[in-house]
Amino acid sequence: MYRNPVVSIVIPTRNRPEVVSRAVRSALAQTLVDIEVVVVIDGIDQATAKSLAAITDHRLITVCLPVSVGGAEARNIGIRRGNGKWIALLDDDDEWSPHKLARQVDLARTSRKRFPVVTCRLIARRPTGDELWPARRIRSNESMSEYLLCRDASIRQGEGFIQTSTLLMPRELMLQIPFEPGLPRHQDWDWLIRASVCADVEFLWVWDPLVTYRISGPERSVSTGRSLEASVDWVNRNRLVTPKARAYFYATQVAARCNTPATFWSVVRNTMRYPRALAIALGFTLTPRNLVDRSRPRSIFTHA
Repeated sequence: MYRNPVVSIVIPTRNRPEVVSRAVRSALAQTLVDIEVVVVIDGIDQATAKSLAAITDHRLITVCLPVSVGGAEARNIGIRRGNGKWIALLDDDDEWSPHKLARQVDLARTSRKRFPVVTCRLIARRPTGDELWPARRIRSNESMSEYLLCRDASIRQGEGFIQTSTLLMPRELMLQIPFEPGLPRHQDWDWLIRASVCADVEFLWVWDPLVTYRISGPERSVSTGRSLEASVDWVNRNRLVTPKARAYFYATQVAARCNTPATFWSVVRNTMRYPRALAIALGFTLTPRNLVDRSRPRSIFTHA
């Protein structure tokens, strides 16, 4: 471990020893070598601990929690454990380009703001093919909730997008604005929206894909009922989500998992003020799921 690493990389994980080992190796392969990798094992998990112990790099730190605290608090624990000026987050099933951290740190150092938050584009990888996200940067005076949730140019995901594994920011900011403990879904959106209203924060983009983001299949998802309830609860109690962003959230996140008449009418009520959102919602609720999946592009797309 470096005494004063430039960047602390925080990776929460549980019960995925082969997957997290791949993520750790991509972090340790960065051209910026003054780093430390803090893996937080979220609960008793001997297989993962054994897999990580086989990686003989002194920059790797493994924190084994005696009980599971959830992904959000596991990240917070890793951030508090880190020693770097900068924090970079990496999900256990994602990978980085070797130049990811070096390019982001260089850009962060050009900012005149106290808390630059640097993100980048990514390759969204599904079994059916790859896509390049996001299609655009956030616009001047655009709220973060509308950038992340609205789909003004395309019905497909990826128009406005920031994912956890793309983020680098000052550790001081993460200590002031931690992840919301116990939040089961939308942890990255929640943090981004809260951080975006801080006057000292500036969002910066490296406009190249430096992350491979693997989109999990349904077998890794939380059960539909519980995940839908958690999603609705989050968007309705978050006062920083604008009415337009909330409508598009219902149109995509809720409509895509609509499984009862009551949920359907809730989607209609919450989207009817925004005709495009209503049209997207009806498309998601009335189109069979296998046809929605087939409509996704099968190769990388690019937008200026």
